[in-house]
Amino acid sequence: MPIATVKTEEEERKAILLELVERNRNSPTDIIPSNVTGWRFPSGKSDASSQAYDDDEQYQQPVCNWTGVQCDPIDGSIRGLNLGNGFYVGTLLGKYGGDAGVNIATRMIFQRNDEIILNKKRYSESSLAMANTRRADDTSTVQADKISFPSSIGKLRSLRFISLSSNQLWGTIPKSVLQLPYLKIVDVSMNNLEGSFPHFNSEEMLVLDISKNRFHGSLPEKLFGHPEIDSTTAPYLSSIVKFDLSHNSFNGTIPLDGTSGYYDPITMHDDSLQNLKYFDLGFNIFSGTICNNIGNFASLQGLFLEHNLLVGTIPKSIFRESGPLPLTQLYLQQNSLSGTLSESIDRLSDLVELYIDGNKLTGSIPRGKKRREFYRYRGC
Repeated sequence: MPIATVKTEEEERKAILLELVERNRNSPTDIIPSNVTGWRFPSGKSDASSQAYDDDEQYQQPVCNWTGVQCDPIDGSIRGLNLGNGFYVGTLLGKYGGDAGVNIATRMIFQRNDEIILNKKRYSESSLAMANTRRADDTSTVQADKISFPSSIGKLRSLRFISLSSNQLWGTIPKSVLQLPYLKIVDVSMNNLEGSFPHFNSEEMLVLDISKNRFHGSLPEKLFGHPEIDSTTAPYLSSIVKFDLSHNSFNGTIPLDGTSGYYDPITMHDDSLQNLKYFDLGFNIFSGTICNNIGNFASLQGLFLEHNLLVGTIPKSIFRESGPLPLTQLYLQQNSLSGTLSESIDRLSDLVELYIDGNKLTGSIPRGKKRREFYRYRGC
């Protein structure tokens, strides 16, 4: 009777990571560029051929040395997978082939994907047209070889950080990934992911970026409630810093009208969303008004609601006398907002970019402050 082999913890972690590239087990051995450490299967060969030796040597590298894997310096647990910028599909799966894989790998190594980006560049009409054309081309070219979000990532229970941006992934985010308990940063932007709003179970999220995908439907009414309000309430709202749902097909109203329960009318205080600095719902199909409660997000630096179907006025709570928001960027262009621009906008002393063109607003930006020269403003 054969003796059962007990895997070490290190071998188990390598086995989980190699599930991500299982489709390459029988592929040419040179699919992964030489400047990528690890991510090779052990050859299982007894001869000393150079390729077999190289693969075995790479496999023996500690998993914390594998390219794109970030580990805790104390206990060695896997904390992050930096597989964005096309690295997963383009390099580990060899989808693009040739020099493209090497270039993607190099770019991934030197870019800090775990930094929280708290600013945004306005898209020009020409760049939007190019982006739409490119996404249409992507759809036509990858239909025959759709690659799903790798569900084996959900086995790495210690994960804090996932980046899988720009990988042309299809389908939904696996339930096993949504249930990871310690996630702090999730960036799955610029893919072809779909479905309704994905509910993550982590209570410690700092960044959720699902922008530039195919998500759709309305946001749950209780999404922005206290964690104990409803099963559809996001549990991480006390910690979230960046919340980006832009460039999808979400519709309905923005559920921030106070009925969700995140605002306590008795104490007149918010316990949730007080760390929120970047709130981006731009380029969707949201309708209704801009909720006045947005003015309660005391740390908000970037508010992006452009290219939707929003109506009504700009909430006065944004520039309240009791303490205006620390906004540096306010993007409201290409909606159906109306009313007169309030001189109170001048209270936003940190504001650098204000875009309100493509609306039905009247009035003008106040000219009394010297800082006005820093506005990048386009009129109504």
